[in-house]
Amino acid sequence: MAAACSRFRPDLSAFADGTLATKRWEQVGYHLAGCQKCRDEVAAISEVCSTLSSCRITSAPQNLTARLEEIAGEQASAPLYMAPGDGELPSQRKRRNRLAAQGSAALLAVMASVAVLAILIAPDPRRLTDPVGDAREQYSLSSSAINVSEAVGAVLLAFERGADLGTPVAYEPRELAAGEPVTPERAASLLRHSAASDLAISGVQRVWVSTGAGAFHSAQVHTEKVPGRGASLEVFDAQGTRFLSSFQPDVGVDAVRAPRSWEFTETLVPNRLHDGRAIQLVAVGESGPAAAWWFDEGTGLLLWSERFDSLGNTSIAVGYTTLELGEGHLDEGSMTQLISLEPASSSETDGWCRGLPRCPQDLGGLPLVAYSSSERDGDESMNLVYSDGFETAVVSWTPGRMDDDVTSRTDRSAGMPTVALWQWGPSVISVTTNGSPALLKTMCDELPEQKPYAPSLIDRAAMGLGRLVGVS
Repeated sequence: MAAACSRFRPDLSAFADGTLATKRWEQVGYHLAGCQKCRDEVAAISEVCSTLSSCRITSAPQNLTARLEEIAGEQASAPLYMAPGDGELPSQRKRRNRLAAQGSAALLAVMASVAVLAILIAPDPRRLTDPVGDAREQYSLSSSAINVSEAVGAVLLAFERGADLGTPVAYEPRELAAGEPVTPERAASLLRHSAASDLAISGVQRVWVSTGAGAFHSAQVHTEKVPGRGASLEVFDAQGTRFLSSFQPDVGVDAVRAPRSWEFTETLVPNRLHDGRAIQLVAVGESGPAAAWWFDEGTGLLLWSERFDSLGNTSIAVGYTTLELGEGHLDEGSMTQLISLEPASSSETDGWCRGLPRCPQDLGGLPLVAYSSSERDGDESMNLVYSDGFETAVVSWTPGRMDDDVTSRTDRSAGMPTVALWQWGPSVISVTTNGSPALLKTMCDELPEQKPYAPSLIDRAAMGLGRLVGVS
């Protein structure tokens, strides 16, 4: 037993009975608010007292009554006013005062019992066993539904859920041809046109995600798109079995705008899928190549893309291996999972923001494009999706606690979006992005600051009372 517990253990029984002095009751109460073991012992004491109280008998045994009269002697039959005392006779005033005092004591005892019970039953936030994985799953769900690298999001989601993608394989990056400089507006227009394409599509995409050791996890994604309706994605594992199937309504990115810190070049190269040419767009960031895209010259459809890490190595690649235009068809009823986000335009109504003190329309320079929320008991959440079509970030809020000795954490796994998360009172806030470290820091600075979960005795009593009366 910890030294702190040993100082309070002798008073736990009196605390449960409500007989401690006020100051000592507060000291023990503060200790109980932070000590689960002692709270369990008080609960056990209270349960024993309740059990004993329920074991009453309606009258004393006859032999016990006779014994008590023998002990009392001649006083047993004396009138009450003749009993030893201060010699004063009873009066109505004294009787009322005595009843008032007894009533006040009983009320205080009831209030103390309710306060103790409220503290004992105050709910603790649930433990988040894998907050980084949860944050990446929300990012994957969101990126699968906003027409930005849908296939990549689907594969990352399947990987987070345990899909067997087999032995990591090699990937040969596509050659980057020299091109002519173009403006960020031109780069944004290419990606915007591709995202807003009104073509029906049926095809298979291949996704490669770096392991950080020169190899890649890889999976095939069967893609069907119908303009105005959405897309269905089917991820196949290493055995060729469909692991994940989902349907995403068409949300889209409201505004595509290229990062001003990137430089862009454009050139025409052969189209690998069919006769013709493709537009190669290359983005160069502060530390070298950031990303590259290949668009079909005739339709503007995005055929292939690669993203690079800070060392210039490919971290993610995705592209069509087969493609048919005008052949897309959806069977929404057969989809095993519906990924549903609300477009940013619907955030104009009141009451849509949950948990956070505010849900900004812009964060880190990225616009809000979609969101989702849940208010179901035990499953509250708020997810905000920010994207400019090039960089995407998902901000999540959920009630819960991280490990006792951890109040913030940042995870940068190879090939995966970076996750920063921190404790904010009884909840956790996370930011997950494929953007730069500078973007991540800016977004975190614009959100509520880290605040450890340390409820006071009054807070615990209030939460417990809310639970007693059914108010969450």
